[in-house]
Amino acid sequence: MRPVCFLTDFGLADDFVGTCKGVMLGVAPGLTIVDLTHEVPSFEVEAGAEILQHATRYMPPQTVYLAVIDPGVGTGRRALVLRTGTEALLVGPDNGLLLPAANSLGGVLEAVVLTNPDYQVHPVSNTFHGRDVFAPAAAYLASGTPLGELGQTVDSSSLMRLDEIRPSREQGEALEAGIISIDRFGNARLSLMQEESGLEYGDVLQVDTGDGQMFVRYVETFGSSNAGELVIVPDSHWRLSLSINKGNASQALGLRVGNRVRLLPPEDPAGAGV
Repeated sequence: MRPVCFLTDFGLADDFVGTCKGVMLGVAPGLTIVDLTHEVPSFEVEAGAEILQHATRYMPPQTVYLAVIDPGVGTGRRALVLRTGTEALLVGPDNGLLLPAANSLGGVLEAVVLTNPDYQVHPVSNTFHGRDVFAPAAAYLASGTPLGELGQTVDSSSLMRLDEIRPSREQGEALEAGIISIDRFGNARLSLMQEESGLEYGDVLQVDTGDGQMFVRYVETFGSSNAGELVIVPDSHWRLSLSINKGNASQALGLRVGNRVRLLPPEDPAGAGV
């Protein structure tokens, strides 16, 4: 039996995650479920897609990925299963959430819309397809049900795709990146990978988040900075994060997902005070 890797924005205060897992275990007793996270910020499809994509390098081969961040639930958006080049399967809404992970798993070889009512919980709620459509589909697939039995094949070119927040390099070596997510510590995770930045540890830059420029230091780890210091640090996904050591950068600087951040060489490195 395949394991299921489960990601949502449901949180843990309500019964949503528990009932989904109950449905899966009812279909496939003994199923292994990896709770990747259920604390993706509400409706933040882009943040969930990045987390899911990163997780693919750590999950067993042929995992079934169940991902539900679904602001379009109850509308005409489609419910999908994607078969990838590595034979891993991804289950979730057709809103771009699944595609970055699918691309990391060898691309989409087959896309099926979940239309067969025999593999759903009835009555199907208009607001909780996670429980009634996606969870049973993931469990049936994990236990070996052929993909084609769950619905109809569609052209993979018709799938919804996310608009990527790509970094850019301006004239004069300035870098601009978008904030793709903010973690529970208030670190603003940027759309800039460490390997793309061209930075070296110890570099002193100026950062502009929209309210003027501030000095910031690029450090290897929080322990290389002082408490309260504004820093750029690579996170566990090897993305650069704008952070305050033992503080909350998003609150202190009024940062939001989607904001643009500019990183510039300092006009006066000696004035940085670090």
